[in-house]
Amino acid sequence: MNLGERIKTLRQERRLQQRQLAEKSGLTPSLVSQIESGRLTPSLRTLGKLAGALGIPIASLFETPPNGRIHVNRKADYPVVSFDGTTEKWSVLGAGLFEGKIRAVVSTLGPKAKGVKTEKVIIAPGQMKLFYVIDGRVALHYNGERHTLAAGESAVLDGGVPHGWENLGTKQAK
Repeated sequence: MNLGERIKTLRQERRLQQRQLAEKSGLTPSLVSQIESGRLTPSLRTLGKLAGALGIPIASLFETPPNGRIHVNRKADYPVVSFDGTTEKWSVLGAGLFEGKIRAVVSTLGPKAKGVKTEKVIIAPGQMKLFYVIDGRVALHYNGERHTLAAGESAVLDGGVPHGWENLGTKQAK
């Protein structure tokens, strides 16, 4: 189930029409329709408004019940999140596992762009993050230090400490 389908299911479970969800979230009915149909990727701010209107935390928008002990997500079904003010996009891997110890995303950032600031993405102190560069050359800013990493290199860090990244190249970085 993709993100738009999940929002539609949650809306229908609450017996809301698209227009009613739009009113409760401060969005237009057209925007809600485009999100539910998968024609539009919502920003994190928009997801927050929808989650608030549905009375759930944002993480619940990505939850799907696992099949027994295995949780399989297909690439075509990865929810994609964008952030206002940046070219960064996240493909959420293992959607539905946010309440556990694992939070996995593939972050894509445009040429010479900076990623989202950590205060926009709530991570508890002590929750660890694996930062692995798939493509490109990036600078990882962590606790006032700058670390340059290339494809295949990684860092493990405490996600509760201020951090961010920027693409140093002229092509998209992952």
